[in-house]
Order: sequence, then structure tokens, then C-alpha cells
Amino acid sequence: MKSILFKRAYALGVLLEIALFLYFYNVKPDINEVFRYAARYSGRLSLGIYLLCFFLFRSAFLNNKSLKITQKALGVFGVMHVIHFLFLAYSIYLNQVPIVPTRLAGGFIAYLMIVIYPFIIEKINRKAIHLTYFYYVGFVMILTYISRVKGQFMGAEPEIFHFIALGVLIFILLIFGTQMVLKKN
Repeated sequence: MKSILFKRAYALGVLLEIALFLYFYNVKPDINEVFRYAARYSGRLSLGIYLLCFFLFRSAFLNNKSLKITQKALGVFGVMHVIHFLFLAYSIYLNQVPIVPTRLAGGFIAYLMIVIYPFIIEKINRKAIHLTYFYYVGFVMILTYISRVKGQFMGAEPEIFHFIALGVLIFILLIFGTQMVLKKN
């Protein structure tokens, strides 16, 4: 089973995104809402994949193992997050959400990191660079969930999920980071 998932991870990630879109296409009467909900729930999928990637990296790091599985998971995360971006961009366009360029800069950098990092992960030898990737992307996600919790997202009221996601992100960043920093080289 693990081997099948590993071999078909990219296809499974894309299929999950397509299924998500098709679900909202069938239950929402307005295309604006289809993309709004597809973006929202695609982001939640991305959060789960990010946490899995961080867990895999942490495990490989603590046990001095290869980063091959982590690299594959990060590649899937990158593909799924690009799809999330497409849903998000189209939702913003359709729903005429005002864009604040200064707020986009940090997210843009995170997107670039998400797309590039899987290609270079095995070439990086410094723990600080790996941690910079995971913490920067995690920090951008935390800021997103803080904005959600504060009700600053147009068309999306705060939900219990946002509080849980925020708590889990902070907890995971603290625990995993502490474990890796304390590990002796």
C-alpha cells in the first residue's frame, strides 16, 4: 500500500483537488462560490500535506535518514498548492476581492519557496536552511489563519477549523523545531 501511494502520490494529489472542485461544482449554484469554496478547502488540504511534509522531514532528520520520501511529499505539496493558488486567484477575480499588494508579498515568497524547495532539498546541507523553509511557510499559514480568526477575509466567517488549524500549526512548529534544534549533529 505504501509503495502504491508513493508511486502515485502526484496523481492522487491532483485527483483530490479535482474531486474537491467537482464536489463544489455540483453543490454550489454559483461559479463564484464554487471557486471560493474550492480555494478554501484546497487550502485545508494543503495544510494537511504541509504538516505531513514537516513530520517526514523531522523524522528523517532525527533518524539521519534519506530525504527521498520527504522530497516526494514536498513535490505533491507543491503541485497541490499551485492548484490551490489557481482556485484562489480565480476566486479573487470572480468575486472582485480587493488586492493589497503589501499583504501579498510574503505569500508570494512562500509560494516560490513551496515550488522550488522540492527540487533542491537534497542539495541543502545546512539545517538552518531547511528550517527556514518550514518555518517561513508555516508562519505565512499562521498569519492566514490569524486573519481568518479575526474575520478579515471577505466572504468567509471565522470557523472552529481556523482556531484548530492555528493551534495545531503553532504546536507543531514549536515541538518539531525544539526537537530538531536540540538534536546534536
